[in-house]
Amino acid sequence: MALGKYGIIIKKNLKELYPMRYSELTIQTTLMEKLEEREQEILKQKEIIEQQVKEQNPAPKTNEFIVMARYNQMIESLVEELLQPMLEEKI
Repeated sequence: MALGKYGIIIKKNLKELYPMRYSELTIQTTLMEKLEEREQEILKQKEIIEQQVKEQNPAPKTNEFIVMARYNQMIESLVEELLQPMLEEKI
């Protein structure tokens, strides 16, 4: 399985923030497995956070494209911000 968006970010952060752990996982040949596991955890957490954010910030009552695009971008930005600490955790 190939890494997705979050797996790539986790790998980059792990390499930069925890180089010894990155090397350890690489030597043990478990790096990809750990990255995939962590990415799946984050994707599950993202769904939960997104639902909570949408409950706190209901969608506008309009079908106007630009308004809905801005709303969706706001939701995505909030979710990404809330996920950031998880993306920087040591695995």
